[in-house]
Amino acid sequence: MSREYKVEREYSIAQIIRYNLRMWWLAAILAVLCALALGGYKYKSLHQYVENEVYENRQQVAASLFVGLYSDADPSERVNNIRKIASSNRAYQNFKEITGYDLTVQEYQNLFDTEHGENSDVASFYVTFPASYGDYSIMDEEAATAFMNGLIATTEKTCEEMIGQSCVTILDAPYTTSEIAKLKTYTITESDFRKAVLKAVTAGILLGIIVEIVCYSFWMLIYKKPKDAEEIRECLDTDIIDCFKEGEDNEESFKKVAMFLKDDNNTCNRISCMTLQCPKKDSALKLAMSYANEQKKTLYIDLSVSEGSGEDAHSISKYVLGQADHVEPLAMNAYLDSVTRNKEAENGLDIAGNKRFAEYVEEMGKWYEYIVINSADASKAAEAYSVSKLCNRTFVVCGRRTVRNEVLYRAKNTADVNGIHIDGALVYEL
Repeated sequence: MSREYKVEREYSIAQIIRYNLRMWWLAAILAVLCALALGGYKYKSLHQYVENEVYENRQQVAASLFVGLYSDADPSERVNNIRKIASSNRAYQNFKEITGYDLTVQEYQNLFDTEHGENSDVASFYVTFPASYGDYSIMDEEAATAFMNGLIATTEKTCEEMIGQSCVTILDAPYTTSEIAKLKTYTITESDFRKAVLKAVTAGILLGIIVEIVCYSFWMLIYKKPKDAEEIRECLDTDIIDCFKEGEDNEESFKKVAMFLKDDNNTCNRISCMTLQCPKKDSALKLAMSYANEQKKTLYIDLSVSEGSGEDAHSISKYVLGQADHVEPLAMNAYLDSVTRNKEAENGLDIAGNKRFAEYVEEMGKWYEYIVINSADASKAAEAYSVSKLCNRTFVVCGRRTVRNEVLYRAKNTADVNGIHIDGALVYEL
């Protein structure tokens, strides 16, 4: 039966949600920051208009026309008709003809204002400057006066065309004035102000949460290292023996590890320590010391050295290569002996896969209750798997922030191919 092996981590929707929920503190921080930013901006931009009357100093060219008695209507209605005539499309056509200005009807209508007093026969016209509408602008007093003169002439001509008689007379010729105007549209009540700020704060909170979800989910997809020990368990498909933080790997902790890996049989328990991209190199030694502290005769074989040479008397390298008849273990205490390797003497040869190494381990099993073998990093050297094939127990040691998911998957795949069962993993929060 074929088995599908994986080298890439895939996350389900449920896992993405779970990991995001664990990052609630980050979402809270971003929510507060965004709420402060949006709420602060809304507060600063609107506070000046709360229950305040905001005024603007406007420069204007003004003129007024007296409206004659051209009908029996009341003065207000007659003046209102004149104002409508001045803003009509027909007046616009006359304005273009009189002035020669090239502008649209919308521009024409929006560049001046009209008003009249109640029961008054006078229609007032205003051109504010500087002002722009569309592509046409009035930037100074001269341009505003010219526009007003054209507007008056246009109104006179259009009224005569529509009513059939001259019914308006210039009362006040164009003159410049400065007006203080209230901008009522920019004032808000205290209640509306609070609602606006509250909406901004709410939007900020939602924005912060969304930013956290998007950013962290994206980070999960590009960050190729485990987010927690549970993810390591899923990658290796094994139990987590223990999870250490920096400085927590004490004697009591390794007693628990020793109990987990203990095999209740009458033969020697041979344990392989498979290191995966972890700077902690002494886990196997601490495990061996735990068995020794239980007064179990233990042999510690250290193959993890990457350079230098050990003492020939305690080195297994020359024995495996046939250059020595025996190995003299170094007594570390009454129950713990150790053997190391001479890396320089090996000349690049694989001693872990050598038949004499397997025979040595088998022979030592007659004299020791536990043999703990620490091999080189399994992500760099294949000897870790050769060692594990000689052992009845294998555990992985890795750093959560130092090992990549791909390395974990490859280690699991290689172990499966070689018939090696990974009994558990020891995780360091490095």
